[in-house]
Amino acid sequence: MKRKLFRVIGTLLACMGVMMLTTSQRLSPHFDARPAIAAMTRRGIINDRASWQTIRAQTDDGRQITSVTQLSRLLQRANRHSFAVSNIKQVEHHQLPSLVTDHRLKLINVPGFFSQRRAIQKQYWQRLQALLKQASPASQLILNFASNTGGLAEPMIAGLAAIIPDGTLYTGLDNHGRAFPRTLHHGHLSDSLGQESLTFQPPKRLYFKHITVIVGEQTASAAEITIMALKRNPHVTLVGHPTAGYTSLNSGVYLNTGAAAVLTIGTLKSAVKIHGQQLFNNQPLIPDVTTLYQPLAPTRTGHHRQSAHLDPDFISELQTIARSQGSQ
Repeated sequence: MKRKLFRVIGTLLACMGVMMLTTSQRLSPHFDARPAIAAMTRRGIINDRASWQTIRAQTDDGRQITSVTQLSRLLQRANRHSFAVSNIKQVEHHQLPSLVTDHRLKLINVPGFFSQRRAIQKQYWQRLQALLKQASPASQLILNFASNTGGLAEPMIAGLAAIIPDGTLYTGLDNHGRAFPRTLHHGHLSDSLGQESLTFQPPKRLYFKHITVIVGEQTASAAEITIMALKRNPHVTLVGHPTAGYTSLNSGVYLNTGAAAVLTIGTLKSAVKIHGQQLFNNQPLIPDVTTLYQPLAPTRTGHHRQSAHLDPDFISELQTIARSQGSQ
């Protein structure tokens, strides 16, 4: 198979990547990890260069790496957002946005999404555009990113373009400090560091006096990047708990067996300060309003696991916040 660079932004490491990798088996004696190690060395955001040099020496620049699982663990030691999968299709998921009523609060669920097929991407952003239009006119809008573990930011941004001002959304910074701005202008989302351009029919601008974005510890990667773009709208308020902290840009390398290495090649500079911070290198986004309860409800199997459903106590807090906004 011809090796080529593919572009991906923030694929679902936080809740799916590790699980997928634990099932990967030794591929073959001919598995060649050298392109991934070379690309990470050349382009990667590596927080401990000395440790990475040791890894290179111990693996003979990847010649001694014999499985996807081994490669993934080594890449994560270089950067927590980097990983590898036996096939990029392992991380595909196509859940679409939905409008729901939860304890008399209407909100739009913005789920994680990853597909390399443009037709499926279009379904996602057109559904999200339609839901925003359906929610308008109203003074309040609630977007639920609590269980969005990432995937592709492009369809999320296109779907929310009616409430994201045109201009520079954020800037990627490579490992030499060079800046690559990501811009939105009349339905064109520019390409940038490890990211594809996207052109779509620009939706009519929508106005909401208060836009509440629910975030939590499962809000990761492409979701965090999309929220950076949303924060350019001065009416957006982040509510919940700090996000997962995969605020960096990824690109990928196909390997000879069909496996894929997803490499972190950029840090981020948000267009506006988020809780006083503008430069991000896998730090979480801190909400404007921190709630007492986590947005996602604990599952019955353990207090440290979370379901995809909003916690009733969090909903009560959200209702109080919504009432206070409504009185303003």
